[in-house]
Amino acid sequence: MGPDPLGSKLHALRFIMKLSAKTEYACLAMLQLAQEHDSGEPVQIRRIADEHGIPSRFLVQILLQLKGANLVASTRGAAGGYRLAKSPHEISIADVIEVMEGEDRPQTNAGKPTPLVGALLYLCRELRETQRDRLDEMALSDLVDQAAKREPMWYI
Repeated sequence: MGPDPLGSKLHALRFIMKLSAKTEYACLAMLQLAQEHDSGEPVQIRRIADEHGIPSRFLVQILLQLKGANLVASTRGAAGGYRLAKSPHEISIADVIEVMEGEDRPQTNAGKPTPLVGALLYLCRELRETQRDRLDEMALSDLVDQAAKREPMWYI
């Protein structure tokens, strides 16, 4: 299988949205689980890790955190693995990001609160709410559908 065509774009997304690597990996794992949801079979951690270049030990921690939030369920045993706890139509990207990043609030490094600091914080809060609304609208299934429509890009 060739390189992940979304790899460099995801790094750009992490920069724009200031997502941690942990959150990026969580989104990729959830999208993989959404893509394979209809099979009804659990997906093994090793397969997700290999497919997306995620360190397996790190992925275990991520999936446990997502399981604690009731977004994924696990099955033990040789044929075990993880699957979505709900339909991919019911889980938004915002849900995944919120579990991994928490509900952060706009902050500033300014030492003294002034009307200008307040105005800047208001703008940050407004941008965050707009971003959150868009991410709430984007279900895992929407992204899986978008990925299926795109032709892979091969980099040489």
